[in-house]
Amino acid sequence: MKSNVKAKLATKVIEQQTKNIYNPETGELTEDTGPKLNTELVWSGEPNYKYKHSKYDWLFIPLSWFIVFAAGFWMRALNEEPVLWAFAIILMIFGLYCLFFRTHHKRKKRTKYSYEITETDLTIIYTTRKDVKVRQLPIENIKYIAYTMRKNKSGTVYFNFPNDYKDILKLIFAHSGLGRVDEKIFAFYDIEDVDDLIEQLKSKVGEELRIDKI
Repeated sequence: MKSNVKAKLATKVIEQQTKNIYNPETGELTEDTGPKLNTELVWSGEPNYKYKHSKYDWLFIPLSWFIVFAAGFWMRALNEEPVLWAFAIILMIFGLYCLFFRTHHKRKKRTKYSYEITETDLTIIYTTRKDVKVRQLPIENIKYIAYTMRKNKSGTVYFNFPNDYKDILKLIFAHSGLGRVDEKIFAFYDIEDVDDLIEQLKSKVGEELRIDKI
């Protein structure tokens, strides 16, 4: 798939032959003094921003409606309390944003992501107007994979996540388009062919790789 981000892993972010790591803080390449590794690109992709909702994102929708109705109730009940009434107005605006505008923000953010897999690493590239953020996970550090998949085989793949049932809340907010929860989770969001990616990883990590559908 043709990448829609400005930075290209092979040419601008990581210089593959010398294993130089791009530092977005300084805009310079820092040389890795370790041995040269085989960093041949084996897979690349990006989120399909056309997918508005995911499996866990649907759990966020009733929460948004609850916020709207609660704010409306408080606006009527607290009409004589200016400070609390103003808070209810803010809550109402937030609830309406969650229902009608956050999906646009999420789709716009997804267009700035690009994913690549080499022989040694998984890489997430996030490009903004002024910065390029690069996150890498060595393949040897992958302990297990969790994934969600639609009927057309598109979906999201999580690496070493979730760890326990408490992470279900993080899954909801990771797909909500709010905050930076998704930036703290190493995941490939809304890729086109989950099966293909998993097969690629099996060939690198081995058949003993733990894989769970969530």
